[in-house]
Amino acid sequence: MKKTLLELKDLTIKFGGVTALNEVNLKIYEGEILALIGPNGAGKTTVFNVVTGVYKATSGEVLLNDKSLNGMKRHHITKLGISRTFQNIRLFGDMTALENVITATDVHKKSGLLGGLFGTSRARREEKEGREKAHELLKFIGIDEYSDRLARNLPYGVQRRLEIARALGTNPQILLLDEPAAGFNPAEKVELAATIKKIRDAGFTVLLIEHDMSLIMGISDRVAVLDFGQKIADDLPSVVQNDKRVIEAYLGVPADAS
Repeated sequence: MKKTLLELKDLTIKFGGVTALNEVNLKIYEGEILALIGPNGAGKTTVFNVVTGVYKATSGEVLLNDKSLNGMKRHHITKLGISRTFQNIRLFGDMTALENVITATDVHKKSGLLGGLFGTSRARREEKEGREKAHELLKFIGIDEYSDRLARNLPYGVQRRLEIARALGTNPQILLLDEPAAGFNPAEKVELAATIKKIRDAGFTVLLIEHDMSLIMGISDRVAVLDFGQKIADDLPSVVQNDKRVIEAYLGVPADAS
């Protein structure tokens, strides 16, 4: 039986008179790649924002391993095991690629600020472990050759992959990828697809927002579809791509219209 890692229960988000999400129910199972798709404005990024504590739910609940995340601060949610990337790259431009990933590994350090200032043995050990882990993640993502280059000087595609490496630096149970293929050429998309599968095969669970349907259908174990803040489909990719409601949502006309 599949273990439910993350669950949205009757999740509703309202901004004034606008309902961004309307009683959305969704389960993400451990070890899967779940794609969350839908037209622009459907509520996909809103899901990411409420899961990671950026927005508070108007009603409903977000559960991680059956533990409610409602009202939790973002850094606590990160420590519990949820990490994300963003549509717009948010790297530390004046840090090297390696340093960007090291900052993520700091989430679980126990030595604290004073330990770092006074150079305690625990702080030195954790600093060494963080650097080693950052090197491993850059190699895992395939960009270790750029480890000593400033993030702002990296090619766009490498910056995108660096964001993924940094997100993995927090050692998440579930990784949220927000349009990771944006701006990629076809060859880069092929590499990205392989990387996401590799991440899943390494034991991570992936929740993915993406507009490239060929990428989505090629790597996802399951696809959920939002339209105007409501879930209209949740099934295998082969089933979802032939769902009349999904076709109508994307095309704006009934699927059987001539």
